[in-house]
Amino acid sequence: MNLRSPGVVPWLGAWVGCIALQLFASTVTDRPVGSSVGLFWLVVVAASGCVVTSVWLLTRAHLDDAAELGLIGAYSFAVSILPLVHGITVPGVLYGTNDATLTAALWAVPLASLAAAPLLLPRSRAGLLRYWRAWVGINVVAHTALAVGLLVRPSLLPVAAMRTSAAAVIVIIGLAVSVALSARHLRLYRVSNRRSVLAVSISFALVASSGLVWVNGSPMAPGFWLAHAMDIAGVFVATIVGAVAYHRGEIERRVLKPLTLRHPLDALEYGLDPIVGAFIADLGRKDAVTREHVKRTAETAIAVGEELDLSAVELRALGLGALLHDVGKLYVDDAILSKPGRLTPEEFEHVKRHAVIGAALVASSPVLQDIAPIVRHHHERIDGKGYPNGLAGEEIPLLARVASVCDAFDAMQHTRQYREAMPADIVTKILNENAGSQWDANVVTALMDVIENERIPAAPTVLANVGGLIECECVLDLPVSRLLDVG
Repeated sequence: MNLRSPGVVPWLGAWVGCIALQLFASTVTDRPVGSSVGLFWLVVVAASGCVVTSVWLLTRAHLDDAAELGLIGAYSFAVSILPLVHGITVPGVLYGTNDATLTAALWAVPLASLAAAPLLLPRSRAGLLRYWRAWVGINVVAHTALAVGLLVRPSLLPVAAMRTSAAAVIVIIGLAVSVALSARHLRLYRVSNRRSVLAVSISFALVASSGLVWVNGSPMAPGFWLAHAMDIAGVFVATIVGAVAYHRGEIERRVLKPLTLRHPLDALEYGLDPIVGAFIADLGRKDAVTREHVKRTAETAIAVGEELDLSAVELRALGLGALLHDVGKLYVDDAILSKPGRLTPEEFEHVKRHAVIGAALVASSPVLQDIAPIVRHHHERIDGKGYPNGLAGEEIPLLARVASVCDAFDAMQHTRQYREAMPADIVTKILNENAGSQWDANVVTALMDVIENERIPAAPTVLANVGGLIECECVLDLPVSRLLDVG
């Protein structure tokens, strides 16, 4: 794990800090503090609030058809309703000595992890998420029934006392799944650049680390109380972030759903800087064909990047680079850009400048300057016969090679001003025949796999509205001569 990657340091700090704090607090002293009545009211009130916010998230997930949000809601519900049972059954208030007080708390995180486990499915099995409502419904009903069952029959679940090997195994299983879920959200944060996603990632650390009290803690000791505080805080972080965002009036599908997005394309769209939308809006006013082309190219590039197992940071850069690869055409003469026939050599030289101009445009923006090599080199060829620099082979940046293949694929299969769309079999034939000479052979292979798995939509989906609401002139209105000098 690269410590320089966005979010890694606070994420690691949260996990190490939570684990260390819980283990330390559990070893300071075994002396009981507080009272059973105090524990009863603390847990019952806090857990009830967590149940309410979890149900709220589940409701929003159902209405928005947000599978990921529903699964996280199921996780939050499990680590809320079982601790509620834990609080209600505290001995000395409503119940006498019983097993439910311990078992409800012990099994909460492992059972919650099971509820959210489908989020960890590989891409090849992600289609199973179409049944997310059934899975979430089964878990919510099962956890509710279990909670009621424990209230009626406290010995319903296997009991394991603190500091036993059985308790340690149960806790470690829940901890391992929670770390995996948390790491997935860290990856999504690195794609989306949204703090709310990082907050959800860290919430797993709070909830899962609280379970370590079972490894070396004692009932009613300081570590015991800290575990309750961490669990409550973790659930509230995961649920309240969504509630606050919705209360502020943000578009629900751009605020609530992205809290738990598992698809990098969705996270990319959620985290787009306004300057990107402005560029795409400018392209739309210049040439609607180019605007739709770059959106489709970006969506295709993300799918191919996933197939190539690119990192989260690389996927974000690739998506942005592919989305803005033709931004330099803002400075191509309209008559040439919309010319229905073949370009003259002079006109083609004029069009070729768009790669250098586009790179200079994005390099002029601090938030986009890292993708300049993608924009500049998306017309280079593996055999060195491309432009603007005649780079060959691995001299061409990998992300530019991916963008190049996706650019060509989309251009060939859609109608342009100068020709009709080519049949799909002809497009794939051209790509395969020129793999290794014009395009990177590995990238072409990855694209073929994406096509075979039908992961490329016929029209932009997630990025369909990018730039659609922007009404402004060109964001960086720089003279062409200056752009070419910069390039």
